[in-house]
Amino acid sequence: MLVGGWDYLFDAAQAALQYQVSGILELCLDHFHHKLNPEACLDVLSFARAYGLHDLENTAENFVLRNFAHVMCTPKFLDLPVNELVDFLSSDALYILNELEAFQGAIRWLDVDRAGRMHYAEKVLCCIRFPLMSTRELKQVRAEDMMASPGRFYNLMVESLARLPPGPSKMEQLPCRVRYPEKVIVISGGDTLAVNMATRRPSQDLWFSHRFLSGIGLVKQVEWRRLGELPEGPRFRHAVVVKDNVMYIFGGKHYYGIRDTICSVFKYDPFCGTWERLADMTNYRSYFPAVFLDGFFYALGGSSNDAYCLDSVECYEPQSNAWRLCTPLPTPLCGHAACVLDGSLYISGGSDGTCRCRTTLFQYHPGGPPTPLAAMREERAGHAMEALDGRLYVAGGLRWRDGHGGYADQLACEVYSPGLDVWVALSPLPQAHVIAGSAVLQGELYLLGGYSHNTYRDTHLIHCYNPSHDRWVNVGTLPQAYADLRACILDVPSSLHMTLGLPTFQISTVAVPLITA
Repeated sequence: MLVGGWDYLFDAAQAALQYQVSGILELCLDHFHHKLNPEACLDVLSFARAYGLHDLENTAENFVLRNFAHVMCTPKFLDLPVNELVDFLSSDALYILNELEAFQGAIRWLDVDRAGRMHYAEKVLCCIRFPLMSTRELKQVRAEDMMASPGRFYNLMVESLARLPPGPSKMEQLPCRVRYPEKVIVISGGDTLAVNMATRRPSQDLWFSHRFLSGIGLVKQVEWRRLGELPEGPRFRHAVVVKDNVMYIFGGKHYYGIRDTICSVFKYDPFCGTWERLADMTNYRSYFPAVFLDGFFYALGGSSNDAYCLDSVECYEPQSNAWRLCTPLPTPLCGHAACVLDGSLYISGGSDGTCRCRTTLFQYHPGGPPTPLAAMREERAGHAMEALDGRLYVAGGLRWRDGHGGYADQLACEVYSPGLDVWVALSPLPQAHVIAGSAVLQGELYLLGGYSHNTYRDTHLIHCYNPSHDRWVNVGTLPQAYADLRACILDVPSSLHMTLGLPTFQISTVAVPLITA
């Protein structure tokens, strides 16, 4: 274990390299790889380059590209050599909310010594992809004094806009910002409208997100590639858990009848491309969550063939491939959400069979009574709950329509801090996501698909929540509109990312409305 600040760790690593003390060096490098932050990442990058540590260099570079909006606010960013700044701003993989953030970073770097750095201005500003900006963003650019008209840099911006190719294919002809996360979002199952739009059809599909593209103005794309099919037919309203990069799928429904709930369990290894059937659950379950905690998988409540809501909980032990019953929920629930944060299992919302949705949050203890916690600000069922940065985020789902009867879309979102036992409201969703897929990728919360109870229409849209900006952004679409699907995060073989040899792929495109502030 190493104790000390970053300066101490750099000194220790340098000494370990000089005197070939491999144990200390390994500890330092492990810290550098896994404890990067915006304040230290540029120093780590310089250190890695100075000593030829190529793996660490790649890690630090990727961190800067993924977290550029935070890195550009640090003092170290102002000391970047111009060639390194140009490399970052020119990279297709620069991950920013919009192209305006790249411009703001460039101006911040120039402004720290405008007289001494003005001869670099054209070189730096040529890296900004002005055609990818919206009209509103271009107005903010023109408000900067050095971009005023007439002027050399104003002309540079106008010339870049004049090169915008005409026609619907212009996004493909411009260098977009392209993000290839180390891990991918995998979506499984769900149900959707048949091709003739007359009936619904359960899905057997398995897709993964190959890459994310930010194009002209507010146009976003997601490229989805086919990963395979679920075993033994389609399923929806199932549960998915990932453990050690293996995807476990539990229960769900295979069709729409009262007796079509299933209890089968499978696991999928993406690197072997193989499915394995595991022991069936003791209960048929759909519309329920499952989690992994302390060596066991837990299936919590849900609907069955015989009951709309269950209070039963069962756990699966991988070593024995067996299920056993655990302490039941305090009340029968379906449509609730569950996740694990810092070793505790939290359950929120859901329906208990009455008309109203619940606001409850509690800790579930497999061997004892639950611990009630602060109630959510809004009631909800069929929602998503994910752990991110030590807090619980809930979004989407249904609510009861007071005074009018029936259910309505729940657009309100909120976050829970366990240490304070308090909920705080977030920016609302711009569009409904009822029984959607959800996942956390690179520090952001994704909601994928679902439907709107107000319109009874499925959605193919994907909304991403950025906690730093408290904004929901539409980042693209699913291969088609799915409801009752599940999403998770996996590593997949690099061969699946290669263009050649893939049976099918689909690019989903959306023209994004103004970002919700």
